[in-house]
Amino acid sequence: MTDSEAKVPNPRRADLEKLRNDLAKEVESLRKTLRVPTEEIGGDKVWVGKNARAWHRELDGRHRKLAEQVGKLLPVVDAAIRGEPEKVSATEARSYHQAR
Repeated sequence: MTDSEAKVPNPRRADLEKLRNDLAKEVESLRKTLRVPTEEIGGDKVWVGKNARAWHRELDGRHRKLAEQVGKLLPVVDAAIRGEPEKVSATEARSYHQAR
């Protein structure tokens, strides 16, 4: 790239920002996954007894783990966005588009 080459918006950064926006819309839904079945099984309305309690503990653990993992997604994408320049050379942008 030469200094005289025009800079254009970074397409990789744009893709990461789109990913972040899409992911942000899904995060809350993903965090809630398994919540209702966990509550229903643990609430003694749907299923009761020793096996129900064991299933409840298993689902509760999975629900918590899923929520924890989902909580790590946005910061990872945010860090990737911060690592990308806002503008790149037209050559770099074309190269990115060709590699996709």
